[in-house]
Amino acid sequence: MSLLRAALPGLVLVVPGCVAPPAPPTPPTAAAAPTEPLAPSPRLVVGRVIALDAARGFAWVELAPDAPRPALATGTLLGVRRPDLTPAATLHTSGHVRGRTLGTRVASGTPRPGDEVVWEAPAEPQ
Repeated sequence: MSLLRAALPGLVLVVPGCVAPPAPPTPPTAAAAPTEPLAPSPRLVVGRVIALDAARGFAWVELAPDAPRPALATGTLLGVRRPDLTPAATLHTSGHVRGRTLGTRVASGTPRPGDEVVWEAPAEPQ
């Protein structure tokens, strides 16, 4: 009897686990396809901030291999955004391009090295 009494709690724990099989997985529901095609972003990547002179308000940008040439024209306004895509600053291009480096003036905000620099392309006429 004492042997049965000692083994009874172990039997109780084993038995409930064998009662019902697990439920079958439910198939994932398909997301509805958008009714209109996605439009490409008007923001084109120009490059990344690589250096700053905060005292003089200068920022140097390493150009991406496919940086749009119109974005490099003197006086063009460029946006700067953090890696999480939050806006950080705006820059004015100076027209000084040496190799793959573009000189800019900080118009507003506080850019940091590593921030992405983008240009908002003008809308195409329809």
